[in-house]
Amino acid sequence: MEKDMLYYVQICGSVMQANLKRRKDLTAELRRRYKQSGRKKLCIIASGSSLNAALAAENFMNCYTENRVKILSPSDYMDYHREAAADSFVVVISQSGCSTNIIEAVKVLEADKIPSVALTGNQEGNLKDYAVPLIEYGVGNETIDYVTLGYVTLIEYLLLFVMESGLESGYISDEEYMDLVKEMEVCCHSNMKMYREAEIFTKQYYRELMQMEKTIIVSDGANMGTAREAALKFQETLKIPTVYYESEEYIHGPNMQLTPDYAVFFIDTNPRHNRMGEVFEATAIVTEHAYMITNKKAEKKSNILCVENTVRNELTPLFTVVLFQYIAAVITKEKNNFKCHPLFGEFEKKIHCKTSDYDAVMNEKIRKSKEVEK
Repeated sequence: MEKDMLYYVQICGSVMQANLKRRKDLTAELRRRYKQSGRKKLCIIASGSSLNAALAAENFMNCYTENRVKILSPSDYMDYHREAAADSFVVVISQSGCSTNIIEAVKVLEADKIPSVALTGNQEGNLKDYAVPLIEYGVGNETIDYVTLGYVTLIEYLLLFVMESGLESGYISDEEYMDLVKEMEVCCHSNMKMYREAEIFTKQYYRELMQMEKTIIVSDGANMGTAREAALKFQETLKIPTVYYESEEYIHGPNMQLTPDYAVFFIDTNPRHNRMGEVFEATAIVTEHAYMITNKKAEKKSNILCVENTVRNELTPLFTVVLFQYIAAVITKEKNNFKCHPLFGEFEKKIHCKTSDYDAVMNEKIRKSKEVEK
């Protein structure tokens, strides 16, 4: 199979499963450096899909660590909350290793003598030229610009880091730890099942998905990070306006823009009540393009993707993003829509989010990947 976006979406579940099995070795270096720092508080600095992954992991991390985790974008950290990292162990994240804003944040951290570690999917990126230690977090060699495998493996890595650290410190009991491991195994299988559900759904709604022009993603809890990532994927690949809202915020104004032309996706993994299901049904009165992703027992309908399980809400981002990644991969390819507007080239000349040799770094990564395959 060609190593395109769809390939990486398809292998997410199996890569997560492999990483779960080697969780102690995978997280050992970060745990060692965290313990060595002598700091209890954690601060994560990331942008794009990496920031979304950290936000998706945030609820779990705050449940199973002694101190609340701070999650900031590089600009938020450098320009407005520089003090936030002062007493923390800082983890910066750049999958490409070439993000200019992360490199600038690393420079500031170094100047302030704040211990930090970088998680990356490319140890040969430009981050290697700075003092920050690099740790490959289990994504392997994802060689495309649109992060998919890197998103879910990063969520999983952050969860595993907290689990292993909590077990080591005694904050998480042996029994609770084993319960979490079992639930994460369920999530790996649910990711694979959701991929199959996404295949069926996309075939069923192919024409509607090809014609989508404006989209809303609605969620709550841990899946606000998922909704944010889903919106990003639709914007950068399908290139359609997409916004995301927490479910109650959605019905306090944003719902007033609804017309039959809107596509609205709901992510409901909240075990406490069925409020979002009611909002979903109300939305379907206005637009036929209302869809639901859930792990709760649901009525069998083609517009409801259900992978039923009872894992805690904080773990569900490991499989709820699959549909959005699948749609982005398939529909963008069908529409041959990866190219941006011609004027975007002028935009990139003016503003850079990657280092100047980013293309060369990625080409080298692809070359090494092909060598390994041989």
